[in-house]
Amino acid sequence: MNQQNQYQAIMFADVSGSSALYKRIGNEQAKAIIDEAVHFMTAITIVNEGTVVKTIGDEIMARFSEGFQACEAAIAIQRRCVKEPHLKDLGIKIGIAYGDVLITHNDVFGDRVNDAACVAHIARANQIVITQSVVDTLGNAFKHDCQMFDRINIKGETEHTLIYRLEWEHSGKDNRATMVMPIHDVASFVAKFQLTLSLCGRDILLLPEQTPYHIGRDPVKAHLLIEHELASREHCHIEFRRGKYVLVDHSTNGTYVYADEQQPIYLRREELPLQGEGKISLGQKIDSEPTYLIRFKV
Repeated sequence: MNQQNQYQAIMFADVSGSSALYKRIGNEQAKAIIDEAVHFMTAITIVNEGTVVKTIGDEIMARFSEGFQACEAAIAIQRRCVKEPHLKDLGIKIGIAYGDVLITHNDVFGDRVNDAACVAHIARANQIVITQSVVDTLGNAFKHDCQMFDRINIKGETEHTLIYRLEWEHSGKDNRATMVMPIHDVASFVAKFQLTLSLCGRDILLLPEQTPYHIGRDPVKAHLLIEHELASREHCHIEFRRGKYVLVDHSTNGTYVYADEQQPIYLRREELPLQGEGKISLGQKIDSEPTYLIRFKV
């Protein structure tokens, strides 16, 4: 069998909402619309120097020599989709990864294929989600349009990895508010994705790759130690998900979150995105100024 290892960008593009379309307008008309979507996704892939590996129902799998080619194709696909009136009730979900793969005469294999399929599944309709490996190959023109989206465990990996959303609606503009950098440089760009925690006069600056960040009474497992009888050993943690910092409580006494002068929100085995500025109290309401009151600012 003729096969070779190469570095490639792998793209999965999947038509979203097709099942509902079949139910709404019938098999023949729905199939014609889906077939047209698959056809233009295939054509755009070829125009952008990609190779369509296979089609799987309403999804295509393609490979490109360079990450920027895959991103250009993905953006063109999304822009074409929103311009087609008969596709207005549908959307396309796209996932892209880059790395070493095994290419045969009619298929592609390897971890990066699995990565691309994973982030395509995470993407919602009209979204392009890409892995850190893709971002690291892109020039500044595309990096300005990438936005940190989540930290996930890709199947088979033991460590969390950052994934990004490629903002295709305004792609190409110099939008430094959403600029990203390779993972080893991201600490120098903190304005947009920094969470600040303050406790007893100490400020703690967190970036997405530093989560999950554990808070509790266990001196071994807690990043932020709270030595209070109402705090559980593993009281709560903060994780970065879908572009937001989320507080997840798994305590006995619960967590109170005070945000922007609103009524406190009580969490017990629940979670809440942290927004703006506020206070976090473990296991008790803020009747006075508790010693272990955590202030946050996003």
